[in-house]
Amino acid sequence: MASLLSLAVWWVMFLESLEAPAETTPATTPATTARPGLRGQMFSVNAGGSVTLRSDDLVSLSSFTVCLCHISELTETQNFFQLNLGGFNSISLSGTVEKFTLKLGNQYSQYSQYFSTAFPSFYYQKWPWTTMCVTWESGGGMAQLWRNGRTSVRKGLFQGQVLIGKPLLTISGFTGQVTDLHVWDYVLSRGEIASFSGGSVAREGTVLSWYSAQYSSSGYVVLEGLQIFSAALPSAQRLPESLAQEKADLKMRRKTRRRNSKRGQVLMGKGADGPIVLLLQRAYL
Repeated sequence: MASLLSLAVWWVMFLESLEAPAETTPATTPATTARPGLRGQMFSVNAGGSVTLRSDDLVSLSSFTVCLCHISELTETQNFFQLNLGGFNSISLSGTVEKFTLKLGNQYSQYSQYFSTAFPSFYYQKWPWTTMCVTWESGGGMAQLWRNGRTSVRKGLFQGQVLIGKPLLTISGFTGQVTDLHVWDYVLSRGEIASFSGGSVAREGTVLSWYSAQYSSSGYVVLEGLQIFSAALPSAQRLPESLAQEKADLKMRRKTRRRNSKRGQVLMGKGADGPIVLLLQRAYL
């Protein structure tokens, strides 16, 4: 009798369990990797340190532009960057103050002279930063180096080739500060390069952007706030992108220069050895 009673109790409990609502596990949101970017910051890279920028996007480059700003002594050879896309698909720039070497795949060109462009020279004084831009297009294989807005000769390199892979850019073998490193999948116009040299990024990089790229560092590397000591000078102004507007702007500045050359203020003062006359020339606009 007891066994029958126990069986009945078990049967009731079994039926109640079937009617009870099943416990649910709350849905979880997949974790995302933050991409803070580096806008307004710079890396101070010391001996043995390295910085890496990367993207998980697969790219195919039949042309490109790489631009960066740096502060370094250049007493010895510096490796400014090496962009790897897998296999022989690599781009690197190294050099000293006298000669720079651009390497694409297994070919390279060297650059040692730079020529002024038609732009006013004070656009290219982002003190104390030095700006570097490298451009290349596959069709003619023409590669060109820009340093502080001054251009090198164009040299043939890696003609007809296409670089394919996931971009991984490394700064190693470099000592100094670096900022505003961007990579585009096309050749920037002369006006855009001049604008970058003057301290303005008209369009952030399409392959790698300093503002959004994933980054890491190793060794003695310090991430700091960006330091620019000429933000209030005309050199930090952005050049217009239209060539016609650039010419009009240059013409206006030449008129201003001629007008200012005829003006001045004379101040009289008394020094220890007698009167002092100071001629203060107005700054060019």
